[in-house]
Amino acid sequence: MGAKANHSKVELMVSYDDYFRRVGAVKNFFELERLGLTGHDFCGIFDTTQLPALENFVAQHPTYHIVSSLGKGRYVNRFCENANSYLIANGDRDPLLQLNFLLDPQWPLIYEEGMAAAIAELNNIKNSRDS
Repeated sequence: MGAKANHSKVELMVSYDDYFRRVGAVKNFFELERLGLTGHDFCGIFDTTQLPALENFVAQHPTYHIVSSLGKGRYVNRFCENANSYLIANGDRDPLLQLNFLLDPQWPLIYEEGMAAAIAELNNIKNSRDS
């Protein structure tokens, strides 16, 4: 019995800003409204209930494509039926391009610094009553 290996390789990115800049995600509320798209939040994310409208928009505007969110911090540059939410993009259309910013080696440090800053602020609030 033989097997065939898949030669296509996923390009995994860990930088949120770099990924969305490369795929050309349209996240501006007013730009989405100008394009005639409604039902999104202020970050340009569409719920699964808006999928028919997005598919219709992409069919009418071939320069745009759908980016799918598959979970916390994970995006793929193609349409996936089982996605949590969707975005519209007009940049790089490579379907093997993916984002998972939770795999960033700096993520634990960024998280720790954020938590330390939040705890320090809470301590400042708590200790300000003592003065």
